[in-house]
Amino acid sequence: MAFDLGTVVPLSVTVTNAAGEPENATAVELTITLPDGSTTVQGSIDPISPGVYGYDYATLQAGVHRVRWVATGTNASAFTDVFVVEPAEGAPFVSLADVKHHLKKSGIAAEKSGIAADDEKLRGFIAAACQSITDRMGPVSPLTVVHDVTECGRQVVLPRRPVIAITSVQALSDLTTVPEADRAARVDGWVLESAEGVLSLTRAYGALRVTYRAGRSPLPATFRLAALEMTAHLWRTSQLNSGGGRPQVGVDEVIVPGVSYALPYNVRQMLGLDKRPQDEVLIL
Repeated sequence: MAFDLGTVVPLSVTVTNAAGEPENATAVELTITLPDGSTTVQGSIDPISPGVYGYDYATLQAGVHRVRWVATGTNASAFTDVFVVEPAEGAPFVSLADVKHHLKKSGIAAEKSGIAADDEKLRGFIAAACQSITDRMGPVSPLTVVHDVTECGRQVVLPRRPVIAITSVQALSDLTTVPEADRAARVDGWVLESAEGVLSLTRAYGALRVTYRAGRSPLPATFRLAALEMTAHLWRTSQLNSGGGRPQVGVDEVIVPGVSYALPYNVRQMLGLDKRPQDEVLIL
């Protein structure tokens, strides 16, 4: 289960005695290792109920967090787990409500049937579907990127694209600002030639630090529908395909031979990719 950055994660552990019944330990300590390697330690945690210990952790970083509970003294034991925090930028670009509507899992009838219990599971499928598209097509949700690059023949190619806009360009030698060029006024600087991330320079600057926004804004309708279809594909293929009341896998949802990810043909076409696995990724 993934959590959004800034939310509070409820952590808990149950300590048992030799008979397997919940029972307090002499002391319980919690250590959380953050994605950057730093740790936060909470000692002497009081039980919520016999043998049950809890702690609400307010998230500060995106990424995988390692959790280790250690009970000492009576009923000494240890338990290790992880939880994931999703970043604010580069998040899924279709909503849970959009996916539920696409899967016909929204509305009063769906709520009464208990389908709403799938909501948290669906969030994981949405994240995976959007990530698979991002991996193939480059950033979709706009995000801020900082890259140190070296010009070659007075040109720089930015690695994350498409590029929406340049925020700043600095010369790494002294971090002075390189302005946007004005060729008509004969002002030296940089020019963004295209969304493919090609920066042209009117004179030599050497190594540069470029801060820019990458992604797609507005979101193309084909990308939105591709994400909905990809989520639906992942969801359907994960469920029972017979005898469980779940939809059957569609004819167009077979895995393309030679492709490491199950990418349906209709999704590939909406992203501008042909059916052949060897096609190059197109930057739109």
